[in-house]
Amino acid sequence: MMDLELLRRVRRTSILIGVPLAVIITTYWGPSSGAAWMAGIAWSLVNLYFIGSLVQRVITTADRSVLEIVVIMLIKFPVLYAAGFFLLWNGYLSVAGLVAGFTWPFFVLLMKGLGRYYLKLDETRGLSDNETPVDSEGKPSQA
Repeated sequence: MMDLELLRRVRRTSILIGVPLAVIITTYWGPSSGAAWMAGIAWSLVNLYFIGSLVQRVITTADRSVLEIVVIMLIKFPVLYAAGFFLLWNGYLSVAGLVAGFTWPFFVLLMKGLGRYYLKLDETRGLSDNETPVDSEGKPSQA
């Protein structure tokens, strides 16, 4: 099953770091680039939300609601991509800023994945048969 907690953390981190970066981008490259950066991040995060929601509903062992899947697809594809087209077409927003903002959540996702891999956060410590589990103070636990 898809780790929805990871997607929630990616959304939060993308916003918490993306907003201060938008101020810096606006200062150095102008309001068009800063607004494009934030619009790209917003579009990408909405896209990730719909992808996660769609995957969660399609790849499941429970009963699938075909109506929910169709509604998500009808919102994601025509509405979201029409909004993306408008962002590119309007001419006010910097295309480079949009692309950079769109890729930002994926960069955050990559960094979070690499961090988990190198810090070995997903590995469990298995005990052999002759080891006794210990608590936080190093004393044998009753588990």
